[in-house]
Amino acid sequence: MYINTFRYKPEDVDCNLCTEYKSKAGCTACGCPWLAERIEAGAVSYNDAVTEAFTGYPALRWRLNLLMRLYPGTLWLDEAHRQRMDWLKLRLGYRRHRDTPAYYAAMYLLTSNEDIYNRAANCFWKQGFDHGYTKIRGISPHDYTLLMAARGIHETADGLTVTDLADVEVVDPEAFQLIVNAMLIARYGPAALDLKQGTNT
Repeated sequence: MYINTFRYKPEDVDCNLCTEYKSKAGCTACGCPWLAERIEAGAVSYNDAVTEAFTGYPALRWRLNLLMRLYPGTLWLDEAHRQRMDWLKLRLGYRRHRDTPAYYAAMYLLTSNEDIYNRAANCFWKQGFDHGYTKIRGISPHDYTLLMAARGIHETADGLTVTDLADVEVVDPEAFQLIVNAMLIARYGPAALDLKQGTNT
């Protein structure tokens, strides 16, 4: 069995090497087609990733600007969040067809605190993710918001709307932070978890 251990380095993803980059005009792409690879190489900031992912959503601009300004340097809510997700991944093992970016995004949301993890851990199984196994009774509004976001991201089904995300009374600041981060994971893959800085250094 061959395990691919290749990791992109900053020099591998230099914009000058891109087919979309022209010497006089600079980047000619509407959005970076290699952003996931650049994130893996550590050549993209959190601000860059958020800006790229949410271009075209002016209703979210003020919340996104605040989120980027207050970015703590990690997507994890705390160390316990990371440990819960790592443990769940270890318990379930790896399955190539199941382990999509959207699957990891849902897992990221539903391991963010102990209560939602205890309620939703059975949603993750060897064949995939089924939100129907969540224990809903007595769930907090915060955790219910995370569950709806996980469902929407994983199943591309009815979830939260842009209007919901823009409303601080519907989506509290912590939930908004987690949902934005989960959407980065769904778009760019687990490499997004390596975003360390709020601005390029």
